[in-house]
Amino acid sequence: MLNTTFSALPGHSQLRRLLNLRSLAIAAQLLTLLTVWKLLDIELAWLPMLVIIATLATLNFFSLLRLKSERPVCNLELFAQSGLDVLALSFLLYFAGGSTNPFVSLYLLPLVIAAATLPARYTWGMAALTTACYSLLMVYYIPLPHNPHDMEMSHDMGMAMDRDIAPDSAFNTHVLGMWLGFVISAVVVAYFVVKMAQAVRNRDAQLVQV
Repeated sequence: MLNTTFSALPGHSQLRRLLNLRSLAIAAQLLTLLTVWKLLDIELAWLPMLVIIATLATLNFFSLLRLKSERPVCNLELFAQSGLDVLALSFLLYFAGGSTNPFVSLYLLPLVIAAATLPARYTWGMAALTTACYSLLMVYYIPLPHNPHDMEMSHDMGMAMDRDIAPDSAFNTHVLGMWLGFVISAVVVAYFVVKMAQAVRNRDAQLVQV
């Protein structure tokens, strides 16, 4: 039978913080969709995106019930929870422009969390997962539709531009640069934060022995 209060075990504390962050992410995602719908006049795949967010909320609910159990929360479970967040973000980005969406940089957040709370092998696993998802979104995604007002302005400006300019080439270079920047950031963050976390854990272990 489940307890009526949350466990104070270390793994449970980390999972609780992760669920708090997910709750904030769900609220931010809903606010973003509302802003796009009301202010930007851009038509997105609303139903699948709302289903993804609802799935995250359902996962959060059952994970809160999990916190009432005295069964330890292992590193693999914490990694799986973060991995599900990454997959949910990936599906949302798929329906909203893929790697061209500026929110693609949010992939760094679960990586930083993993580096700060999990052993090194899980951090590198998260780096591999986020990089793979980012890479796939460079190829597989639904392009963002244009705002009708912006399309009219772009058409008027395009009439005065040189026809020999190749915007697609410049755009592809921009996206490739974003991807390369992410890969470099992922490696650097994973390396230095893992080292920092190891140093903190070693210091704590030494203090306990004193």
